[in-house]
Amino acid sequence: MNEINDKNINQWVEKFLNGETSNAEERELYRYFSQPEIPAEAEPYREMFAWYASLLPAQAEMPAKAQEEPEEAEPGKVRILRLRPWQWVSVAATIALLFTLGFIFRPTGASLSDEYMAYQGSYIIRDGKKITDLSIVVPEILRAEQMLNDRVNEVDRSFDEMNEAMINSVSSELDMSNPAIREAVETALEY
Repeated sequence: MNEINDKNINQWVEKFLNGETSNAEERELYRYFSQPEIPAEAEPYREMFAWYASLLPAQAEMPAKAQEEPEEAEPGKVRILRLRPWQWVSVAATIALLFTLGFIFRPTGASLSDEYMAYQGSYIIRDGKKITDLSIVVPEILRAEQMLNDRVNEVDRSFDEMNEAMINSVSSELDMSNPAIREAVETALEY
């Protein structure tokens, strides 16, 4: 893969997108895509490579030592771009802006979800104090509901067990082979 031409351009583009090209190879790609005539399958990449080529003057201003790079970049290795001091200031300003916007637009206790608003007016008494803060009240209500549901399920299971035991007891005492007796017992036990 030494020379870029119309036959191997797809391989070069793939190598570039995988980050496996050196600076010299990338400059060759930029030159290739600046030609007036390129294959139709390479045409969608023309604008991308033109944009990258527009960044070249910024690289030319870098010290010669910073531009040095091995001819072949190692596959899978991440290259970190060197930023100038004024670029670091813009990065820091962007981060500060994002944090500021995050704090301004973060949800507060005053903007509770609709689920919580359904409990508006509810309160709990804890240590003799009335608590109306829904962020405290709603989880307590939900916990109490869960405890009640667990208890109701226990009672239902015990009723089912008692019903089963009663049916077994009655069926062992009576002649259930007689259809009239079986129907009378089943009707009496349905409630």
